[in-house]
Amino acid sequence: MATQADCPAKVTLSGYQLIATYSLPSATLSGASAVAWNWDSDTLLIVPDSGLVMVMVSKTGTVLSQMTMKNFADTEGLTYMGGGTYALSEERLGRAYKFTYVAGGTLDRNTLQSIAVGPNTGTNDGSEGMSFDPRDGSWVSIKEKNPQNVYRVTGSFATGASTYTDIFATAQLGVNDIADVLVLATVPGVVDGPDADNLLVLSQSSQRLLKVSRTGQILGTLSLTSLATNPEGVTMDASQRLYICSDSTAPKLYVYAPPASDLCTCPSDLDGDGVVGSGDIGLALLEFGLCPGSAADLNHNGLCDSSDLGVILLDFGACP
Repeated sequence: MATQADCPAKVTLSGYQLIATYSLPSATLSGASAVAWNWDSDTLLIVPDSGLVMVMVSKTGTVLSQMTMKNFADTEGLTYMGGGTYALSEERLGRAYKFTYVAGGTLDRNTLQSIAVGPNTGTNDGSEGMSFDPRDGSWVSIKEKNPQNVYRVTGSFATGASTYTDIFATAQLGVNDIADVLVLATVPGVVDGPDADNLLVLSQSSQRLLKVSRTGQILGTLSLTSLATNPEGVTMDASQRLYICSDSTAPKLYVYAPPASDLCTCPSDLDGDGVVGSGDIGLALLEFGLCPGSAADLNHNGLCDSSDLGVILLDFGACP
């Protein structure tokens, strides 16, 4: 697999700054509980806990389209898996449902493939969030409280079989609840850097975002106490900006920008020689085909193909 020798992007939470706040439509997104970045369309999908409708928005909160939801009850977790597919979790059932977003369409839970991502609690303290790991097709899911859990989930939506196992003891996190989780390997650049194996863990009650290792060690913290509404869902895009949605009757989308020192400034320089050139095209060609997690997958869609070559050609020349 191609790696970027000079481009190990990292995530330094302490350096993040709130740069924008956008109001979301209260009629559809009151109680916004989850947000996921679609790396193919560079848009955000937001789901409320009512389970009635999901809304596609731009990264500035402009509504682009929506999809009606049917037979859902308490939707809390959402993750993008590439190729237009998502997984959406029901808190009380501890199950995730695979679907494809269709603007203007209707999504019926009873017709969807599903897997268990946590226990069926039947209560409002169950599966609160989940995140896809494109490197191996697994997921990380979280249970909100009583007790808190962070699980690694493996399985198949096609067969409905899955297993979930604790990754680490959550007491060391020191938070009152867990509202969402993000696998940092979903972020281009970061997947080849020092934070590839790490997670972002969001606490609504403690109003805190943590960067943690797979052993539960806290590696960074971002305080969210200044936000006017409760943080409930988190995602990150290719520019490493954070997008946090709030669980409120007046829902908001908060945008945080990373410190410049975190950014991968020349992702097309696959061989790390400071120049985007023929050597990088050669490395990209070696990766052609399915290549989840590869540095040559510059648009992060799980495929190394002509689209990625196009990005390299656009970047030809010395790195900035």
